[in-house]
Amino acid sequence: MTLPTLIQKHQEKAKVTALKKFYSTISQAFQFAVMEHGTPDQWGMTLDSSEILLKYIQPQMKFLKICTVGEKCHPAEKLFLRKGTVFNNLFNPKNKQRFSAVLPDGMIMNTYIQNPDCNAVYASGKYLENVCGEYIVDVNGGKGPNKYGDDLFIFTVTKYGIIPNGAQIFENNTSDGSNPRYNPKYYRFDSGCLSSEAEGWGCSAWVIYNENMDYWHCDDLSWDGKKKCK
Repeated sequence: MTLPTLIQKHQEKAKVTALKKFYSTISQAFQFAVMEHGTPDQWGMTLDSSEILLKYIQPQMKFLKICTVGEKCHPAEKLFLRKGTVFNNLFNPKNKQRFSAVLPDGMIMNTYIQNPDCNAVYASGKYLENVCGEYIVDVNGGKGPNKYGDDLFIFTVTKYGIIPNGAQIFENNTSDGSNPRYNPKYYRFDSGCLSSEAEGWGCSAWVIYNENMDYWHCDDLSWDGKKKCK
């Protein structure tokens, strides 16, 4: 392989390792929070209280800083979708619908509450019929490229656990919907990550379970078939 290819592979491997670490850490923190406070629908959430999704996992996550409205947690002015479109930087809270936190290893995460009662339906099944909200993480702390599916990844918070977006269970949903930001179709792997025209919101599970980011290099991957380009 050429030097640029080797560098790219090394960078991708580092992101895979970082994302797996984040998922393991936040999953454990979530389990401790549930043991201590009950499931998230019992946490007293409202649409304007996303800091609660940080508050109850804080003892395990050991945040260096929690950023409230008006604070700048993330250095970038803009984020990007996988397809290259500019997207708002949600890590710098403009209202109480989103809060952010800096982790000890430099990762930055963000919260959003979709449904305080944890009954938003993204797809059929125990988990995705009980959606509470989401966590977004920047695995390299804002160094760039600040792009979904590259260094930005989304996890769905449910009443029963945290699910990396793009997991196979998301494929139970085929809705087009009217608002793509919260449309589960965009959280699938095929329609939300694999295509070069995708938003990049459905890549997390692929990276974690298949330990690669090969969707940047070939477009014929699938959960039931080809798992890497070569």
